[in-house]
Amino acid sequence: MVQTRSGEVSTASDSRPVHKPAAEKGSKNQVKAKTVNENAQKNEPIEARDDPAKRKRDENEAQPPDEVEGQPLSHNEQPPPKKATREEEAEDEPTPKAEQLEETTVHKIIKTIDEYGSLPLAGMAVKEPLKPTPETLLAMVIHSMLRSTRISHLLAEKASVRVINAGYHDINILSEASWDDKVKVLSEGGYNRYREATATKLGDLADLVNGKYDGDLNNLLQKAEHKPEHVRQLIREIKGFGDVATDLFCDDAQAVWPILAPTIDHRSLDTADDVGIGRDIDSLYTLLGRDPVQMSKLARGLSNVRLSKRTEEIEQEE
Repeated sequence: MVQTRSGEVSTASDSRPVHKPAAEKGSKNQVKAKTVNENAQKNEPIEARDDPAKRKRDENEAQPPDEVEGQPLSHNEQPPPKKATREEEAEDEPTPKAEQLEETTVHKIIKTIDEYGSLPLAGMAVKEPLKPTPETLLAMVIHSMLRSTRISHLLAEKASVRVINAGYHDINILSEASWDDKVKVLSEGGYNRYREATATKLGDLADLVNGKYDGDLNNLLQKAEHKPEHVRQLIREIKGFGDVATDLFCDDAQAVWPILAPTIDHRSLDTADDVGIGRDIDSLYTLLGRDPVQMSKLARGLSNVRLSKRTEEIEQEE
């Protein structure tokens, strides 16, 4: 499932994790934490009672005689500046515990991204996976469609690789492929249970992309007026593309369509909470320098942590 700023929720199967070796310190993905210190609110002074004589007496006592008469004090007569109390100084400084918690969170994020995160379409024959080309977007749609079916994430990933290798992320090749061709490619990818239905969906996908978006899904973004909620509405018009596929698509597509960022599916967000990273998406996005590519990698990394049952490993990171 995915949680976005639109607040939509669903479940999804995910792609097979690839466990990568731990990154060395100084990795290019290293995240710099920004410690935010809040100033404590100060109590307002209590107003004087409605006693004119007392109020006048208090005002006179509070001011030096020369100042009351309108004459400025000399340099030697100036009162020493008020020193901040220890309590006030403590309020302005982050507590060691807060700093430690934030540092630990950053370490967990780095480990998740470096060891379990991956770029969208990693390992697939897509030339420019981080650019919003028509091929990249169509590949993301196909990949999300195959993963959204109730099937092993291993088979979904294998089938996705085979379909992309067949060139079906090129709208012309997808349009020219016969139904039998699609069934054969899906079978070769191990997608046997849903191969006929999915072959039909791929044909419908080609018709929609050609007929409504002139062969380029970037035109969908234009029709959506660059609004995330409208993108989600339009992408659901693809036959067989429900909430699950939409959520998976947005997780990946935020890397090339930044207006979708930040987004993390709900199961990955639950994992983030379980390991101690937290579930505040905006805060996580800020810690990542508001980088949509890193946000996509974090979402995929959290999914892989869950699928590979490495939750405890990240939870114990300090």
